[in-house]
Amino acid sequence: MAQQKNIRTTIKDPDLVAQRRAEIVDVATHMFLEQGFHKTSIRDIAEACPFNLASLYMYVSSKEDILFLVAQHLMEEKARGLAEVAPGGDDPVEAFKDAFSRYCQIVHRHRQHVKLLYRELDVLPKDRQQVVLRSDAAVTDVFEKIILEGVRTGAFRQVDARLAAHSAGFLAHMWALKSWTLKRFVTIDRFIDEQTDFLLRGLVPEGSRW
Repeated sequence: MAQQKNIRTTIKDPDLVAQRRAEIVDVATHMFLEQGFHKTSIRDIAEACPFNLASLYMYVSSKEDILFLVAQHLMEEKARGLAEVAPGGDDPVEAFKDAFSRYCQIVHRHRQHVKLLYRELDVLPKDRQQVVLRSDAAVTDVFEKIILEGVRTGAFRQVDARLAAHSAGFLAHMWALKSWTLKRFVTIDRFIDEQTDFLLRGLVPEGSRW
């Protein structure tokens, strides 16, 4: 996990900060989901970490800091995972499939973080909420640009590109929000294939194949 901004630490070694904060995030995410954010104390988190309460306060100053660390880690993974997605190019259909597959895999790897932020985002101060929401909007932008290019070239029907982009993002998030039941009967690869097919049926002109 890269060194996070806007969260104070007394430790000068950025690698150690990243390591300790990753440990805190892993423990806290599980506890927040299991017990609820408000019912989990900083002391509870420290007792479950491989270091004491005083040490924990060297890396974060509050539970809100920890929740924001979860958000920052997820934002970094989104940015890294979608950085190489082409905005459409010669084949918007393939670009869309690539973007959706990449994003579903990010959600799959970090489904606990996604689920936690859906549940507890409003706990964060407004300025931090806006940082998280801007990251989510950036993902929507990726899909919207691909869809607009597809509409321009005729690969996609005339659709509300922003709404379609939100639909793609939310369908990916469904894997995290309903993983407890989905994983009983479908793999992540099949989920991606089925949802890609579902989305493209609404995007490509009637009679077209993908």
